Amino acid sequence: MIMKDLWIKFGCFLTGHNYTIIKNSSEASAKTVKKYLSALLIISTIWGFIGFAFARRYLHGDIGVSSIGALVMIFIIIQIERQIILSLRKNLFAMLFRILIGVVMAIIGSVILDQVIFKEDVEKEKITNIQKEVNKIMPEKTLELTSQIKQLDNDIAVKENERTALLLELSKRPMITAPTSINDYKKDSLTKKMVLVGKKVSIQSAINPKTDLLPQLDILLKNLRDQKIKKENDKLNIQQLLETDIKSKVGFLNELKTLFSILLSSPIAMFVWILLFMFFFMIELFIIINKWGDTENDYDKTVMHQMNVRIKMLDKLAE
Repeated sequence: MIMKDLWIKFGCFLTGHNYTIIKNSSEASAKTVKKYLSALLIISTIWGFIGFAFARRYLHGDIGVSSIGALVMIFIIIQIERQIILSLRKNLFAMLFRILIGVVMAIIGSVILDQVIFKEDVEKEKITNIQKEVNKIMPEKTLELTSQIKQLDNDIAVKENERTALLLELSKRPMITAPTSINDYKKDSLTKKMVLVGKKVSIQSAINPKTDLLPQLDILLKNLRDQKIKKENDKLNIQQLLETDIKSKVGFLNELKTLFSILLSSPIAMFVWILLFMFFFMIELFIIINKWGDTENDYDKTVMHQMNVRIKMLDKLAE
């Protein structure tokens, strides 16, 4: 009995029914809540899985992020279905609008689920497409790397010439000399002031300051040579690098394009997709059909009665 009561409470929480009214209503109203709860759980479970798979594969989320994506999808689905479940009157326009949403969601759901089901086929098709893309990009990329290597060769040659010229200059003039003059002052006996009596000139030698440029040139040359080696390795492994780069960029639209190429080329794959689409579409219409086929029960009449009583009270207050 307690489990039954908890189940109805949970059903009221998801569907939006008033638990107090349901508890005081007939068993038929309680069964209606259970029926809608079961339908919601089926739809929410399917869309929770789709939300998790989408976040995991295309948003590159971990288990935590993907779980949040699944919960967000479940929340959205429940709010959409509540629009139908909580309708007191049958609204044809609302039903048609919900059917249109159902068609869109069925297409999205079947496409995403197809990408999971046909994952291996999609991967095989992607390998072919990647190879075509690599063959298309590789000549241009090779030409670009060749141009960069030539530019580095020119830069290295210029810096090596600068280094050779510097070494030649340093070998000729490792030291530089510069005259230094020192003023000689003497105290005047009459005025008691210091007066200039002459200058002493001395010659001082020092290491050529251009010597400090040599380590800087060596570091610059090493960096340029390292860049050249890297570019040459990239040129040698350009095909593998391009394949790795393209594979690392998993795009939803690219996989969608690959999937539809498989569907259009394989009648069996198209048949499976149609079955999945019909399954999703019927699941989406599950609650609508139940709502449309349900007759008015005592819960609905109680809610309508409360509304009518409230309206009459407000009308009397307005008089």
